[in-house]
Amino acid sequence: MIDFQNVSFSYGEESSGGGIRNVNLTINTGEFVLLTGESGCGKTTITRLVNGLVPHYYEGNLEGDVLLDGKSVSDTPLYDLAAMVGSVFQNPKSQFFNVDTDSELAFACENLGYPQEDILKRIDRTVSDYHIEDLMGRSVFALSGGEKQKIACASSSVLLPGIMVLDEPSSNLDMAAIDDLRQVLSLWKKQGKTILIAEHRLYYLHDLADRVLYVKDGEIEREYTPAEFDSLSDGTRKEMGLRPFSLSKLKPANQYQAHT
Repeated sequence: MIDFQNVSFSYGEESSGGGIRNVNLTINTGEFVLLTGESGCGKTTITRLVNGLVPHYYEGNLEGDVLLDGKSVSDTPLYDLAAMVGSVFQNPKSQFFNVDTDSELAFACENLGYPQEDILKRIDRTVSDYHIEDLMGRSVFALSGGEKQKIACASSSVLLPGIMVLDEPSSNLDMAAIDDLRQVLSLWKKQGKTILIAEHRLYYLHDLADRVLYVKDGEIEREYTPAEFDSLSDGTRKEMGLRPFSLSKLKPANQYQAHT
């Protein structure tokens, strides 16, 4: 469970915008929540408060507390948070620590001192789950944008975190790669992971999200059920600074099978 308790955050005088105010939010275990809103509204900050980049990396003025299964993010070291929360960013290159895909998948486990046998088992399972056999043994610099995002998703889940946080993961992807991302999200949902995603592109998430939160000027202005959000006209979405839905090119989200 993710629990925001009257949380406010600002990045300080040198950075205007992107902060949040008086956020109270509970995300239940296994729930898929979509954050949307105009650029600079505070979506990214909310994701950073879950994975610990705020306040452990990005400093500023923080009030309130964020709890993950009862543990304060502020009081939990980043290396412990890494085992609890997997993160996928807008630009996958920003989260790579190695130059080849095999090393990238192994990195998190090695960094936390996992036994080699356990690491190999986790990598084998991850490669199978994400259908990335053809990407192994390759330089990350030789991958396409979609292939990089596949490796980013896979490496973020090697530690089997219960929570997945994504910040604009489709921004640099073409239609085929977005369909692949959709399959990954569907897999995580089948596995019972708690998913929090900040996005401008909405069409590929319409039947995956359990709730949609509209963020404006640092506050959660409105919460929608999927049916309520589906019923908004394209004109209303445009007024809200959101992209319209276009569902004609979707593929069924059933290609990946969840291991139990």
